[in-house]
Amino acid sequence: MPLACVLISDITGSTQLYETASNRAALEQVSKVLARMRQIIEGTGGECVKSQGDDVLSFFDTSEQAFQAAWAMLNESWPAGLSVHVGTYFGEILNHENDIYGSAVNTAARLSSLAKPGEILVGDRSYDDLSPESKDRMLMIGEIQLRGKSTPTRVYSCSVTELSEQTVIFGGASQERARGTELADLHLNGQTWQISEGESLTLGRSAECDIVLKPAWVSRKHAALSIRRGQLEFTDHSSSGSLVRMADGSEVALHRRATLLHGSGAIYLGPRTHAGDDCCIRFITHELALTQPKQAV
Repeated sequence: MPLACVLISDITGSTQLYETASNRAALEQVSKVLARMRQIIEGTGGECVKSQGDDVLSFFDTSEQAFQAAWAMLNESWPAGLSVHVGTYFGEILNHENDIYGSAVNTAARLSSLAKPGEILVGDRSYDDLSPESKDRMLMIGEIQLRGKSTPTRVYSCSVTELSEQTVIFGGASQERARGTELADLHLNGQTWQISEGESLTLGRSAECDIVLKPAWVSRKHAALSIRRGQLEFTDHSSSGSLVRMADGSEVALHRRATLLHGSGAIYLGPRTHAGDDCCIRFITHELALTQPKQAV
C-alpha cells in the first residue's frame, strides 16, 4: 500500500452557529469554510478525498506539505466565529472507490477529535519527517494510547499563538509576564533544585528522573519543568494527570498538556483525589533583573 500523510481538518463552532443563525445562513458560512479548506489543501500539494459533515479528509505525499496546509488553516480568518482543529498522521493508506482507508486514516481521525479549536495534533511519524522550522512550532504533549494501536503514539501539538489553545496560562496582566523568569526554585521533602534559562528537570517515579517521587499513581516519567525564553513551563506527560495550585488558590488540572507558571505555588503529580504532600513540588519563580537606563548628565 502507498505511504501518505493523512490530514483531517474539522470545523469548530458550527453547532452553536446553527443555534444562533438560520439554517441557511449557517450552512452558507460552513460551506465557505469547507471550500476554503479544500483550496488550501490543493494549494499545498494535497488531494481532497471527501467532506463528511464539518470535516475534510485529505492526504499528501509528505508530512511537511500536510503541516503547511494545517498551519495555513490555523492562520486563516474564518467567518462567523468558526475555527478549525486538525489531526495528521503518516502511514500506509488504501485507495478504494474514491475513498482512503487504513491505520493512518484512523489515527489522523483520532488526533483530530482530540485537538482543541485552533490546534494541530501531529503523530510521531508525521513529526519525524518535518522540517526544523516546523518542528520548532511543536510541543510534545506525551505518548497517548490511541484506540486500535498496540503501542502508544508520541503526539505533538501546535497552535497559532504559542501555547495559546494547547495550554492554560496562569498570571495576571501581560506586562507582568513580559518581565520574564530568570530562575525557579523547586522544593520537595527538604530538597531544593534550581533551574535557569535553557535548563529543565524531569519528574516521575523512575530513578532516571531528576526529581523522583515514589507514590504508585505517579508515572515513571510523569512531567517536566523547564525555562524557555524567560518562561517557566510545566508539561504533564502522564496517564493520571497533574494539578497546579497557585499561591492565590486558583487551580488547573492538566493531562498531557502544558502551562506557564509565574510567582509561587505547588504542583501535585497525579489526580486531584491524590493531591498530598508526598507528591507535591513547590515552586518559586524569580524575575529577570531589569537594568534602568542611566540618566544623561
